[in-house]
Amino acid sequence: MKNESRIRHLRSSRYKRLAALFGGPLGVALIGRADLAAVFERALAHCPGHDSLICRATGGVPRVCFVQKMEQMAASTARGGETRRAWERGFLEKEVLPCLETFERAFPPELEPVLSYTKGEIEADLAYLG
Repeated sequence: MKNESRIRHLRSSRYKRLAALFGGPLGVALIGRADLAAVFERALAHCPGHDSLICRATGGVPRVCFVQKMEQMAASTARGGETRRAWERGFLEKEVLPCLETFERAFPPELEPVLSYTKGEIEADLAYLG
């Protein structure tokens, strides 16, 4: 039981960090890349949206929509449970990874370290979810 509690805490912390990372231009300082703040601020202002997501019709603002997805994951992972983990896997695969694919196409190449870090964190969690 104690181990499960620790895993839930670590997973929740992961998504809180990712929410903070995308929450504003200085979020990149969390991964030691404060030099990217200006580029990141411009990139966070608009996203064209992914074909499979509702945001495609209107575009999106990653500092809002992606942060909300990360906060939703943080809240969900804090609770745990087998059914919840199945939902989390589906959410990551159907909502979050398409966002990252769009970011990879739309963001400038200078932000590759940020996107690589984010994708690595999400893939690590997907590996846990099996």
